[in-house]
Amino acid sequence: MRAFVWVLALLGLALGQGVVKGLGERDLEALLRQAGIPFARTDQGEDRLEMAGLKKVWLYLDYCQEEVCGVLSLSAGFTLDEPPSWEVVNAWNREHRFSRAYLGEEGDVWLEADLDLTGGVSLGAVLAFLELFAEESLPDFMDHIGFSP
Repeated sequence: MRAFVWVLALLGLALGQGVVKGLGERDLEALLRQAGIPFARTDQGEDRLEMAGLKKVWLYLDYCQEEVCGVLSLSAGFTLDEPPSWEVVNAWNREHRFSRAYLGEEGDVWLEADLDLTGGVSLGAVLAFLELFAEESLPDFMDHIGFSP
């Protein structure tokens, strides 16, 4: 009986967080403000964020139907005097699960992460996604490639 009560309590907490299957631009603005992340809208479905000492981290809304979008994508590009080798980039992809890196056509290196909302996620999970990118993925990747903001 106690286990049943705990399950009900945890279910109530999960439901209280608000599960979403997509976000609109206003919803996203509210979340960014709640997280304390400075941002500026640059285009419809595109925001420039400030994270981890960087002034240009891009947040895109994708897979949009009407005014609700089912995918959040974060990306940051880095230009170095000497770009990292593909071995360095591949090492990142092999050793880190929640982001991916690649070499751009112009010799820059990019770090990206996506969050699919279409199956339903809590607003807390969206905030955790933003926090993971800002506080772990970006700083670790900058160390990995030898970049200093």
